Amino acid sequence: MTVAMIAAMTAQPLRVVCRSVASAGCLWLAGCAGPGLFNMGADAPAFSKPAVSMQNAGDTIVIGKTTKAEIMAALGAATVINFDSGFEVWVYRAGSRAPSETKAEFVILFTPGGIVKKTRVRPASPARS
Repeated sequence: MTVAMIAAMTAQPLRVVCRSVASAGCLWLAGCAGPGLFNMGADAPAFSKPAVSMQNAGDTIVIGKTTKAEIMAALGAATVINFDSGFEVWVYRAGSRAPSETKAEFVILFTPGGIVKKTRVRPASPARS
């Protein structure tokens, strides 16, 4: 057997494997995208309970007393930002997903002990041109 014959015999299975891996990778990425990626025009709910709004989200929070567990139960999951100091910020965003406007936010600051220190609401605003 010559080197050319061996190369020809191994090249075909290698091409099949490469195509299979590439196809599997594309399917995996498409699965990760999920339906949310293709629903960019819809409004995104900020809280797990539909009755909660940006305006009334703070009604159940007592500064200096309410815990992370109580917030999670009342409002659901948030975007979490951790600081080296131990403080933590939870951000709930809602509003149009249109890129031309800023989303409204409800922000909660937690102490290193997991107790609410401060809250604020930042209303949505149109993007600047």
